[in-house]
Amino acid sequence: MSKRVAMSELSPLMAETLQSGGEVIFTVTGSSMLPLLHHRRDKVCIVKPQGKRLKKYDIPLYVRKDGNYILHRIVAVKTKGYEIAGDHQCVKEYPVLPSQVLGVVKGFWRDGKYISCDNFWYRVYCRIWVLRYPIRRIYLRGKRFFGRR
Repeated sequence: MSKRVAMSELSPLMAETLQSGGEVIFTVTGSSMLPLLHHRRDKVCIVKPQGKRLKKYDIPLYVRKDGNYILHRIVAVKTKGYEIAGDHQCVKEYPVLPSQVLGVVKGFWRDGKYISCDNFWYRVYCRIWVLRYPIRRIYLRGKRFFGRR
């Protein structure tokens, strides 16, 4: 039997686990990272970021100023922080500060199969998906517009 627990309740345990070099695994919720991660189906493995700065295409777990826990992709690294967007979103968030980042996705389970973020085909997907951002933006806005009619 599984139990649903709010991320805010798990945060102290997650921070302790990540600081000690451990891994945190949880099932994702929401649709902002479609088509890569599916709501309540796929799981992610979060680790403490290696080095001081994350890189473009990394997927950090961070806390917004409103207290929400977010898992989105870095689309640009800038001097004031990270520019981040969900794979299924057309709005970028900036700046996300390094101090807001709890961990970074090391890999994920999709349909029960583990895929490392170091996987060649996953890295190709990331680059193509980020390059398609302007087209995705038009597509998603059109989908919302026509979906209302």
